[in-house]
Amino acid sequence: MCGHFCIYAKLLSQPGLFSGESNVNFNRDLYNCTFPALIEDWRQTFHHGSQGQTERLFPFGFVQLSSVLAGAVSNDQLPQIRWHQTADFGYVPNLRMPNTFMAVAMDLGDRNSPFGSVHPRDKQTVAYRLHLGARAVAYGEKQLIFQGPLPEKIELLADKGLLNIRYSQQIQVQRQDDKIFEISCCDDHQCKWLPVPMNTFSTQSLALNISSCQGTLVAFRYAWTTWPCEYKQCPLYHPSSTLPAPPFTAFITNQMPGHHSKVAQ
Repeated sequence: MCGHFCIYAKLLSQPGLFSGESNVNFNRDLYNCTFPALIEDWRQTFHHGSQGQTERLFPFGFVQLSSVLAGAVSNDQLPQIRWHQTADFGYVPNLRMPNTFMAVAMDLGDRNSPFGSVHPRDKQTVAYRLHLGARAVAYGEKQLIFQGPLPEKIELLADKGLLNIRYSQQIQVQRQDDKIFEISCCDDHQCKWLPVPMNTFSTQSLALNISSCQGTLVAFRYAWTTWPCEYKQCPLYHPSSTLPAPPFTAFITNQMPGHHSKVAQ
């Protein structure tokens, strides 16, 4: 029932039903429109069907797609769907998806799940992350942390070969990873994604070593792969809530050394 809020779940007997992974090879580029439209349609249907007893914009929760073993899909397709699940913002709620909340599940990969690796058996962690979102969005607990760290500001220090990323909240670097961050490096009218190592970090920021890029750095991304990490072993989490930093991609809007830029959204 969706009287107070709705949590969007799929039927295990019908993997892929409205859940996203089926769109990897079917209208993938439209999912940033079709998924918000599905939420809007459900809200309108419940509101009219209950003769106005259900709020017109009732809170709506969903689970971002978990991990898929390599070879099932190309390495770029599933991350695109995860991104499109947020209407290309990287987080919810946002301007296109108001009053929504999301459980990140990319760190819950389950190689031996009888339902397939994208359907992890650890439903308790998924439920915990959803309930935090419900408390914050549906019940208005203002000081509650309900999502992992999100990039807030970028500082390009080209002369030092560094890209500093400041986060909106504290971060816990659980482990250093030389491949989970990537930069788009362009030279001679061609761009390619290069993995970059984490250099240094503090309580709310980290620096990436971008010296491998000999051209123009135009974008960066995090966890842009079908299987970003093993079970609860992604590099970045919020220190107290154990919530993982979600996958993210952003353009770097200015190439001047030392320029401070907000993340492109």
